[in-house]
Amino acid sequence: MVVPAKRLAPAEVDRVRLERIFNDHHAAVWRALRRRGLTPEAAEDATQETFLLAAERLSDIQPDRERAFLIGTAIRVAHTLGRKTVRWELDDEMDERLSEVRDTGETRADAQLCDLVLSKVDPELVEVFVLYEIEGLTAPEIADLLEIPVGSVASRLRRAREQFRAVAERVERSLLKEGES
Repeated sequence: MVVPAKRLAPAEVDRVRLERIFNDHHAAVWRALRRRGLTPEAAEDATQETFLLAAERLSDIQPDRERAFLIGTAIRVAHTLGRKTVRWELDDEMDERLSEVRDTGETRADAQLCDLVLSKVDPELVEVFVLYEIEGLTAPEIADLLEIPVGSVASRLRRAREQFRAVAERVERSLLKEGES
């Protein structure tokens, strides 16, 4: 005899789905907020706000668009909090002092280098670059999130890659010089 699967109440299904969404996407939402220049504490607060909003709108979120919904919501939360223009204040000598602030772990150092390079790229371009290259969203998803044409996503991504490469090369040259001294 086949026993039917236990059916969950609608509220339970929502809780299970929300928990799965949280476990699957918490890190991506937090990273996206950190890449916007928020401190770790501010990013955690904005991440919590993002998931509270997702819980309220859970029935509106399409299963195949959960990540895009969360990242877009996170960006809007950051804007609403008045943190749109918050960026790290870096001076021109930051490249030379990089080794003083680097963590000993390679992964941490890589993240610091990436953050340093991204902080020197036009913020409007960084947003598209991070969403595409780091968070893995598609151009149409990014266009929907930022409410811009897909062609603008492609253009910003191309320009962001160019700026990223130029800054990364400058940082690399600086590190090589530092290593020679």
